[in-house]
Amino acid sequence: MTSLPQFALTLLGVLFCIGDVAALGFLLTWQERAPTPSERWQRLVRGVLPAVAVLLGLLLLAFTQVMLLWAPH
Repeated sequence: MTSLPQFALTLLGVLFCIGDVAALGFLLTWQERAPTPSERWQRLVRGVLPAVAVLLGLLLLAFTQVMLLWAPH
């Protein structure tokens, strides 16, 4: 039996995942718009890679929580 809070939390999780993917896209675009190759490399190492690790971890956590929400008890 499903309830309204379960659907609301699922919708919130999906919106979070969409926002997370949009943030990843923004980071990659920001890195590619650097004027020189050395600055692109610096942005990749100092900004993009750590942020991608955090965002992918959050994405995996959100996906896992939504899956656990719908798991039979």
